[in-house]
Amino acid sequence: MTEDQINEAQSLVFACEILTTADLVLRAPTKDDVADIAALANNRKVSSMLESMPYPYYDRHAKEFIEQVSKPEAGECVFAITHIETGKLMGMCGIHLVKRRYDMPHMGYWLGEEFWGKGYATQAARALVDLFFKVGSEEQLLMSVLSTNTASRRVIEKCGGRFWKQDTNYSRFFEKDMDVHHFRITRENWMGAVAA
Repeated sequence: MTEDQINEAQSLVFACEILTTADLVLRAPTKDDVADIAALANNRKVSSMLESMPYPYYDRHAKEFIEQVSKPEAGECVFAITHIETGKLMGMCGIHLVKRRYDMPHMGYWLGEEFWGKGYATQAARALVDLFFKVGSEEQLLMSVLSTNTASRRVIEKCGGRFWKQDTNYSRFFEKDMDVHHFRITRENWMGAVAA
């Protein structure tokens, strides 16, 4: 990362300790979340929707994940998605400022299967996209999904994402290259989604 990217990453991390939506509290993950993360992530249906999540998913994977994203120099702004009333952990989401794909920052998320289809993914994703454009100076954000993940595609479109291109990436779950759809959210499209 360049010095400017590090400064922007650190300012974003410091500015995003807690976010709230109608039903969610997004907060930094801690070591107390390890067992809950592993329990939700160790699910074939969850892992099969993501490119890089290991399966089976053990406590050690959750520990390594939390250690990695907690480093200020990682250029990550990662949240545990929790229910606003119960505090129950529901999944994870994050903005990754290190431009590993197509020279763009990117965003990702996942929810435990029991929380699918209730609008929680849209709330979490919109909160992060709002944060990204309100706090940062970048003009576009990348979101990518496996071509089979139509539910996530709808979430991205609700956030202002527009289909950009398709390629293939290696899936740890399927142990082969899979078709991936990439979406770009521009500042202009985000503003239109917010106004809708």
